[in-house]
Amino acid sequence: MKRSGVVLLLVSLLAGCSSGLDRPVKEVTAKAGADGVQRVRVVAHSYWFEPNRVVVKAGSPVELTVKNAAFGVPHNLTCFDKDAGIELSENLGMFRGQKVARFTPTQPGEYEFYCHVGSHAKKGMKGTLVVQE
Repeated sequence: MKRSGVVLLLVSLLAGCSSGLDRPVKEVTAKAGADGVQRVRVVAHSYWFEPNRVVVKAGSPVELTVKNAAFGVPHNLTCFDKDAGIELSENLGMFRGQKVARFTPTQPGEYEFYCHVGSHAKKGMKGTLVVQE
């Protein structure tokens, strides 16, 4: 009985350490609240973001909540394009912390976001911020 519990624990841990490469696109479109702020939540897993495609509207404020769901693994969400009004770099602790970033995108386009910790981005920890008119 003990042995099967240990095997189950190891399988669970290894499954949580999977790569973000070749993961399907999971898109979410931010909806504006009564206050006009577009709110969206992104979860950082071992080596991927969910959703990995976020759609927002230009000219309206965005409140992006980023949560680290990978216990014991620090992460970051970075997305920069100064001309488009996007300057994000949210560091997440190792113990399931979360941060809230606020910004107002000004230019329509597609902007990559990624984790700049170690080689996480190379392992597929990337996504796309889509800014529409």
